[in-house]
Amino acid sequence: MPTSIIGLFENQDTARKVVNALTEMGCDEGQIETLTKSGGKEITKRLTEAGYEEEKAQRYSEVLQKGGVLIVAEVDDDKADNALSTMQRFEVLTPDALLERIGSESSEETTSAQVIEESLEVGKAQSSSGKRLKTSVSEREVQETVTLREDKIDVERSRADRTLRPEEADKAFEEKTVEVSGVTEKPVVSKQAHVVEEVSLTKQSGEREVTVGGTVRRQDVTVEDMERKSSSTKKF
Repeated sequence: MPTSIIGLFENQDTARKVVNALTEMGCDEGQIETLTKSGGKEITKRLTEAGYEEEKAQRYSEVLQKGGVLIVAEVDDDKADNALSTMQRFEVLTPDALLERIGSESSEETTSAQVIEESLEVGKAQSSSGKRLKTSVSEREVQETVTLREDKIDVERSRADRTLRPEEADKAFEEKTVEVSGVTEKPVVSKQAHVVEEVSLTKQSGEREVTVGGTVRRQDVTVEDMERKSSSTKKF
């Protein structure tokens, strides 16, 4: 799942260096957006889609109308930490810090240091998942044993030597048919379908709370007095 990495920079020159650095570390250049004051409502919408609260997104949009460049990089989860570290090698500004830069144009020479504190901003991204019921048909061989009846008719001839009386001879020479019937059974196979199980899908919606942690950094500024030793020369 892609993660949105966002950084605000003072000018286009710095932004180009950031884009080059992200590309060199393996980010897809087509997934890196450079947003300026020409965006307007599109900037607010884009940051809201990335997981920012609408109030913070509008704040970035308002500041960009006065100057600065916002970079939004869509990177894979396994590259997110490296992409964030790459951006932080350059001077990432908060909206207030950028306004301070823009409004501090003066003829006076000023040397300053910034107190920088990272904040953990957590958004939400949706992903879909589920289960699918898919039917498939398989075949298996089934054998059943059945007892079949079969009648067998045998023909037997035997020699005879017997003299017929005249009246028997007259009846013997008559045409006639003698039949003996037998029964033979054959197996008959038929199929019948039965429902043996039903599988159902039920969706239940709910909410759960997840605590997300991370390490944030803070840069403090300490003011120290500097003492200079003076040197003297003695003349003899």
